[in-house]
Amino acid sequence: MGRTLRIGSGNAAFLIVNHTLHMPTSPFDQARAAPVDPQSAVNDALRSFHQHRAAAESRIPDSLARLAQFDISKMDRAINICFWGRSGSLLLASYLDNHDDVVSLPMLCGELIYQFHARHAAESLWTQLLTYPFHSERESGIEGSFFSGPFAIHPVDYHAAVLALWLHHRDHPADWLHTRQRFVQFLYIAYAIALGRTSVSPAPLIICAQHWPDDSLAEAFASDFPRGRFLHTIRDPIAAVDSWFDRQLAMQTTGVGTARYRSGYTPELADGYLDPALATMIFLLSWDRPHLGMNERSRAVRFEDMHLAPERMMRVLAVWLHIEFRQCLLESTFNGAPYVNESGGKRWVGANPANAVRRTRSMFFTDRWLLFILFRDTLAAWGYPGASLPTSGWLRAGMVLVLLIVPMKIELITARAIVTRQILPALRRRRFGFALGGMLHLFLRRIRMMHLLACHGISRPLNARRTMEAL
Repeated sequence: MGRTLRIGSGNAAFLIVNHTLHMPTSPFDQARAAPVDPQSAVNDALRSFHQHRAAAESRIPDSLARLAQFDISKMDRAINICFWGRSGSLLLASYLDNHDDVVSLPMLCGELIYQFHARHAAESLWTQLLTYPFHSERESGIEGSFFSGPFAIHPVDYHAAVLALWLHHRDHPADWLHTRQRFVQFLYIAYAIALGRTSVSPAPLIICAQHWPDDSLAEAFASDFPRGRFLHTIRDPIAAVDSWFDRQLAMQTTGVGTARYRSGYTPELADGYLDPALATMIFLLSWDRPHLGMNERSRAVRFEDMHLAPERMMRVLAVWLHIEFRQCLLESTFNGAPYVNESGGKRWVGANPANAVRRTRSMFFTDRWLLFILFRDTLAAWGYPGASLPTSGWLRAGMVLVLLIVPMKIELITARAIVTRQILPALRRRRFGFALGGMLHLFLRRIRMMHLLACHGISRPLNARRTMEAL
């Protein structure tokens, strides 16, 4: 007779007969037979799963043992990290990474969760869990990759974790199982299992990292996690404009930080025109506030505090998050490995006091005064030094209307990039329509910038603006 071994109990049980694992019929088998777009992330996911399935099934007992430490039904604690320009949202997430009462995803791996679920809501929960890692890498590149790069996990471990989740929960009611909240919880638990994480709590804090602020995504997060909170990383507004413009210019001229970066993107061949100056001002003027309706559950963490006083800042944050302060909160890691920053030929890990200075490389003197007026209340609320300005809101609004006539330095840098990277190459390629359109684009962007600054220059001095409360 053959030797039969029963592994697990209840819903999570499966059999090993004569050293061969016998799994119950699963939705993964059904998904394999269904027609799938060969170019889709779903196809990539199913191909990877069936490639690694045998190895993954052999690791199910270990995955089930790790799963036993979590009580998913009680995992309702979550925070969502969002940035205000280049303000250290990745650094903050890296400080929280190694705590034994949190589960998280590294770098940009959690950035697209809600957009993905909206696009793939018709798929089963299990197909969603298999597909998301491939979607994330397609959209965010190496920084969104589960299985490549410096913080990679092995696909066999991840697939084993998904199989363990299915075995343990497959008989739960569909209306409990196939929800967006369950997808988010299962995704983080599958990653923690694959990573081999242990938790001191059966319901650890989920560290979401939406990064880009968005009211609709924030509303979805709050719906899934009624106790959820928002952490906004902020920065000295003067430095924020200078730094965020540099990032926008790099993203638009090289595609860095986007999926285009790996596809040989160059602005010479783009269908549209560069627009980093206006993009910078629209974003920063729009988002020095909490998400709509989320003020009471939102706090801000200053970029400068993360670099100049990380221990004080993390102790205060730990109290607000209801987690124990541990020394690991001062270590900048993802998946336990150092998170290495690189800029200007220099590399560092964690706090870097040199980053916490007010930078104005891309500004004229008039630009700084314009920003001091526009962000006067924001500077005061967040504890940053401002300029001595008239107390009259009407007088400050009048000053803005005078200053906006002079183009900002970031507008001139943008204009030079459009001329040298788009208009002149277009003329050499005899794309005369595109070249002429570039000149019109420059004129219209100047008008649009003046309109934007005028609107905020009048409304901000005359109406109190509610900003995030800094910890």
